[in-house]
Amino acid sequence: MLNLLSNLICTALLSAPLSGDPAAPKALPFEVGTYVTSENKIRVSIEKSAPESVVLLLRNDKKEILFREVISKKQLKYAAKLDMKNLTDGTYELEFKSAQGAIRKQVNVVTQPVTTPERMVVMNTPVD
Repeated sequence: MLNLLSNLICTALLSAPLSGDPAAPKALPFEVGTYVTSENKIRVSIEKSAPESVVLLLRNDKKEILFREVISKKQLKYAAKLDMKNLTDGTYELEFKSAQGAIRKQVNVVTQPVTTPERMVVMNTPVD
């Protein structure tokens, strides 16, 4: 338990940005959340802390843009559900970019095979 706690503290210290470091990345004026549902739909949410336009892109593994949407400066909250049923299984990239920088997330789409349960019905017949 002590070892786990010390590892968490070390990780927190290593991941904390240094103050006054000019090479440290700036915080972006938006936060994103994404996840894939069991129906192969991607839920996307964006919450902005400043009025700035954000571009949402969905790319396949060949870097081809499959979906593009621009969220205006005035819209501070955005939520969408992207239907992936016409896409093949694989890895896709979501990119959220503004003038301040970009966030990229990989999304894996996997279709679960359809299985039908096997049933056996046994009936007792009366013996004559």
